[in-house]
Amino acid sequence: MATYDVTGNTSSTSVPSRKNPGVRTPYLVENTIDISKINSSAGTTNGDVLQVIDIPAETLVLHAGIEVITALSSSATMDFGITGGDVDVFVDGDANATGYSVLTATARPIIASADTIDLLVAGADSSAGKVRVFALLCDVSGVFETANNA
Repeated sequence: MATYDVTGNTSSTSVPSRKNPGVRTPYLVENTIDISKINSSAGTTNGDVLQVIDIPAETLVLHAGIEVITALSSSATMDFGITGGDVDVFVDGDANATGYSVLTATARPIIASADTIDLLVAGADSSAGKVRVFALLCDVSGVFETANNA
């Protein structure tokens, strides 16, 4: 079991609401992961964690999910969540069928410190497959954090 950072272009430096702090606009972040390119083109092994989306501190995750573009090889399943917290808060045991995953409907965590949303590949090794991961985020950091009602 290994952890791979494949966050790519999901950097938190271009968060729309941090450019104009008076406006809170939800925004979509996505990343497409080619499993065959992981681990020097060997793919993933059972239990590997792929860090796929960077989440800035003080961010509300409104929704997150997986779209399987090409099924992973073998009988691998996927969990989608936050490794430091709930590893399957968004998707639990995706069956690896082409299309969108079944989402966990109640998950809307606020990420207090910068973190990543992770894809856990479980059940079997996989040398192929392509998945798109996405998250709808909203910056909830304070703009005016001083008491002005005194």
